[in-house]
Amino acid sequence: MRTISAALLGAGAVLPLLAHAATAVPDPTDTAASVPAITVQSAFDGYKSWQDGEAPSWQQLNRAVASSRGVTGTKHGQQPELTSDGMSGHEHGGESK
Repeated sequence: MRTISAALLGAGAVLPLLAHAATAVPDPTDTAASVPAITVQSAFDGYKSWQDGEAPSWQQLNRAVASSRGVTGTKHGQQPELTSDGMSGHEHGGESK
């Protein structure tokens, strides 16, 4: 019990010395108080905006698609042409011919 009391008295004696050793915070209402400079890195440092590359126009895309039409020999609304064996090219060779 005596050692605990001695430790508490020793800590109580040192406590005022520690309070004076702390750095003093300037008064927030004092306009003449110095303020440390704050440097913060921006979240947008090094940001590059996304840009589209050179893309073809819709007219160029339509011309590219139109040149591949007609390869199958069918047109919209018509039946596929019959092959030499009398079957259309779209029939699958199942058992129920």
